[in-house]
Amino acid sequence: MSLRDLALSKDRRKRRGRRLSSKESRSMRRKGYDAERSLVRKLRSLGFRAVRIPSSAPSSEPLPDVFATMNDGILAIEVKASNEDRIYFRSSQVRKLFEFLDMFIPYKRKAALLAGKFPYKWVFKMVEEVGDYIIRRDDESSIHLEYIFKD
Repeated sequence: MSLRDLALSKDRRKRRGRRLSSKESRSMRRKGYDAERSLVRKLRSLGFRAVRIPSSAPSSEPLPDVFATMNDGILAIEVKASNEDRIYFRSSQVRKLFEFLDMFIPYKRKAALLAGKFPYKWVFKMVEEVGDYIIRRDDESSIHLEYIFKD
């Protein structure tokens, strides 16, 4: 099989779902950015030092969407927003959270969080291991930000 045949066979693979228009794609990205900024404001109001890490494209670098510190603890957070009933987090996204946290040796307490922003509701899920995760709109948060890293 030639390289051309391989390339053609990749193009012919069936895509799951529908193709988004550029307007729909921009709208989805905007919703994600807004959710990240909203979460940073929420964390700062709770006493965290928090920043959003803007990255325009998926990369191999282990960067979370948001990270925050308080006392001797550090949070790495993957943020997604949706109007649907569920949000999916791939294991590759979760793995990057743990790789990011591993770089910060001085912090005694480290937590990887998945944050799902639904209309009028945040759902937070602390993850202990790499895997695929789903957050549903009717889920309750497994962690309350007000109490994490409080002595």
